[in-house]
Amino acid sequence: MKILVTGATGLLGGNLVRHLLESGDYEIRTTIRERSNTMAIEGLDVQRVTGDVRDREAMKKAVAGCDAVIHAAASVSQWPPNLPMMKQVNVQGTVNVLEAALDAGVKRAVHVSTVDTLGLSSKETPADETCGHESMAVFKNPYVDTKYEAEKQAKRIAEKGLDLVIVKPTYMIGEWDVKPSSGQMIIQVAKGRAIGYPGGGNNFVDVLDVCRGIRLALQKAPTGESYILGNESGNLTYKEMWDIIAKIANVRPPMFRIPYPVALAAGYAMDLAGRTFRTEPDLNSTIARISYAPHYFTARKAIEHLGVPQSPIEKAVQRAYHWFRQKGFI
Repeated sequence: MKILVTGATGLLGGNLVRHLLESGDYEIRTTIRERSNTMAIEGLDVQRVTGDVRDREAMKKAVAGCDAVIHAAASVSQWPPNLPMMKQVNVQGTVNVLEAALDAGVKRAVHVSTVDTLGLSSKETPADETCGHESMAVFKNPYVDTKYEAEKQAKRIAEKGLDLVIVKPTYMIGEWDVKPSSGQMIIQVAKGRAIGYPGGGNNFVDVLDVCRGIRLALQKAPTGESYILGNESGNLTYKEMWDIIAKIANVRPPMFRIPYPVALAAGYAMDLAGRTFRTEPDLNSTIARISYAPHYFTARKAIEHLGVPQSPIEKAVQRAYHWFRQKGFI
C-alpha cells in the first residue's frame, strides 16, 4: 500500500514514517519543502517529493498513484502575526491535499487535526470528541483557529465522497522533535531554566502511541469518525509534568506557581519585543493565557474502538530527554 505522508519532517511525521516502515506493510512517499530540515527522515527508505502544501498542483502530483494519504503537515505557531501564513498552510493546505486525494480516488485519507478543535474540561470530566469548541475560541490563538477551520474544510470535502477519518492528538512527547516543538518544555526544564510553572494542565501522550493510533485509524476506523489520540493517565498539571521531567533529568523541579498576572504581563512584554524585532518570541500573551487553561481529554473512544495503546508518559519523556542530549539540545 503506497501512502503519501505530509509533514514527515516534524515530531509526529518523522516518528509516523518510521512506524509505518517498521510494519513492513507500506511504501511511503513524503512531501518535503525545499528548505526543510530533513533530519527526522534521513536514511529512511522513502520517496521524497519536493512540494509545499500551499501549492495545489504540487499536491496533485504528490498524491498521484497513492492508495492513501495521511495529512500531518501544519504550522504550530501560536504567534498572532503569523495568522495569514497559517491560514495558507493549515487551512488552504488541508484543502489542497484532501481535494487532491478526492480527485485521485484514494482509498482512505487520515486528517491529523488536534484536540484544540474541542473545548476545555476538568480532570474529573475530561473532554471527549463531542465537546464543543466555544471555550477554546475565546483565546484567539492562530493555531487553534486555523486548525479548527481546517477540520471544517476536511469534513466539507468528505461530504463530496472522500473516505476520511480525523484524528486529534493531544500534547505529544517523544524523540525526533527536530524543531523542537513540544520538546522545548523538556529542554527548558532539563537546563534548569524553568524556575516557575503555569497554573494549567494538559493531556500528554507518547508520540509512538499516536503513530499507532493513526495506523489503526487508517486500517479499520469507520468512514467519517474522529478520535482523540491521548493517554488516560496523561491528564497532568504542568507542575506534575515538569516534576517528571526534572526527575528524569536529575535537576531541581520548578519551585513555585507563577501568578497569572505576572505571566500575562511577561507575555505582553514579549509581544512588544517580537513585533519590534520582527521575530517570534518563545513566550507571548496568547501562550501565557492558554497555559493556565484546564486542557484535559479522554481517549476512551480510540482505546475501545481501535485498540490504541496507552504507554507510560515517563517512558516517552525519558526517550525524548536522551534524544535531545544525544543531538546536543541539552
